[in-house]
Amino acid sequence: MTSPPTAAPAVTRQPPAVRGRHSSPALAERPALSLVAEGVTAVCAALLMLVLAVTVTLDPMSRIGQVSGLAALQLRLLLLLGLVVGLCAFWMRRRPLAPVRFAAAAVSGLASGVTAAGVSLGLRDTTWPLNAQDGDSGALQAWAGALMDGQSLDGGYPPVYPHLIAWTAEYVTDGQVGHALKLVGLVFVALLGPVAYLAWRLLLPPLWALGVGVTAALPMMQPYKPYTNIVLVAFVPVLAKLLQMVQRAPELTRRRATTTGAVLGLAIGLMFIVYSGWFVWSAAGAVVLTAVLLFRLQRASGTRALVTAACTLGAAGAAFLVVAGLSLFKLLSSAGSTVDRYCYFDTYTEPAYFAMWRDDLPGSDALSTWPLPGELGGVGVFSLLLLGGLGIALTLGINRAAVLVPAACAASALLMRYWYASHMERDQAVMLYPRTSAQLLYCLLVLTGLACYLVVRRRAEAVPAFVVAVPLIRRPGPRAVAVGTLCALGLLFGMAGSATADKYMPKQEGGGTGGLAWSAQVTADHEGHCSRYAPNGVCNPPGERPKVSPPGPDEGVLSCPAGSPYPFRRQ
Repeated sequence: MTSPPTAAPAVTRQPPAVRGRHSSPALAERPALSLVAEGVTAVCAALLMLVLAVTVTLDPMSRIGQVSGLAALQLRLLLLLGLVVGLCAFWMRRRPLAPVRFAAAAVSGLASGVTAAGVSLGLRDTTWPLNAQDGDSGALQAWAGALMDGQSLDGGYPPVYPHLIAWTAEYVTDGQVGHALKLVGLVFVALLGPVAYLAWRLLLPPLWALGVGVTAALPMMQPYKPYTNIVLVAFVPVLAKLLQMVQRAPELTRRRATTTGAVLGLAIGLMFIVYSGWFVWSAAGAVVLTAVLLFRLQRASGTRALVTAACTLGAAGAAFLVVAGLSLFKLLSSAGSTVDRYCYFDTYTEPAYFAMWRDDLPGSDALSTWPLPGELGGVGVFSLLLLGGLGIALTLGINRAAVLVPAACAASALLMRYWYASHMERDQAVMLYPRTSAQLLYCLLVLTGLACYLVVRRRAEAVPAFVVAVPLIRRPGPRAVAVGTLCALGLLFGMAGSATADKYMPKQEGGGTGGLAWSAQVTADHEGHCSRYAPNGVCNPPGERPKVSPPGPDEGVLSCPAGSPYPFRRQ
């Protein structure tokens, strides 16, 4: 009789309980404690990278100096990545699970910390933020100054960011509002990676939260107004976690459902008072999806599960209103009287294109080259990959809240985008619809990442028989997976951070984002300090501190030029 193969025991995988026997019991049994520890690690890594920028020597107004400075940051990043990966690989010999959590968290902090460090190089020796006293920077300084003078903010604009600037000016920068805006902005840029990672850790394992959440956040990096997109990258996964708890209502106690709902509602409320725009674009999709999930829950599990889900949503709604009720009331009150008629770059862009978010300062060449020509009927390969990811994610994860929420948010934003764009000429109103490009891009990137996650999970669950029978074919071990993933993602994040920071290096010609740092470098502060890198050592005198001015009369027409803004091309 033929004996059974002797190779099978050599590749038999250990059950999770045995494989993780050396992991920290406190972290393994308390996910909230683990998440807090990972958050501290991520934030420390981000701020460390930002602080290390001080050790870089450069002339930010020289192109060679800019290249040298960015290279110096990449060198420091490589050393830190090597340290993180090396410690992770060594520590995994004894504790297979915990090192991956902390290594992934550290890399998420380095991912956005390197961008903040690069922007700080462009602002070296000036106390001004990007764009000094002009544009949105001037408006934020005006609001913060008004708060310092005891005035209140009007309308429904979220209050957190202006209050943070005012507080920093009063207690850190000796009343200099511009300097406060610079510091707060750099910290927000540095925190994008940790926020994205921690939000997606509510739904995904560490390496997948790093690969899906932080990678999708890379195009959302906007150092000029960093408080807007940081809300977007956190809002989608936190909302998905809330609706996931609704789906899990049959297995939850009422107490746990209520507590978890309150915590998630509190988080969503805090995001709302930082920036509320994404809530507006997502509202329709979120409401419809919630109704569908509740209907399916009642049919599948009965009234008891529906009541438990109501406890989750009710606690979330109550916590949200405690934090953001006043801001929500102001937003709804001013909705009918606020009309956006401002035309900027994306207002002229073909409305179905959203594959790259370039904000409203794209550079002088953009109107003649944007959007980039697509290979398939005007649609580019990158867009096709996003649509493919959407299809796979919906196919494999149609019942998962992590898939349904970004899909619903994208559908809601797309419908509202086309609605406002189609009525723009008739109503002479833009209504900020081009900003849906950021939400559409982010949601589709997330869905593409989730598609990869679901494919890998399905393949892992169906191990082919020949893998067990042939001893030479082995799956990579956990250490190999962790080291390979961390190295690849770390290098990707470093490259993306360098490319983003380079756009904000001071440039006098060509307009675009480079002019923001140039303006800061050539403006003296209110104490008379002039950056030593200003051309010929001469700075423009600062203006008066920006004041909140009442809106001018509404002309009732768009601010767009009468003719085509596209440059004339000679034949």
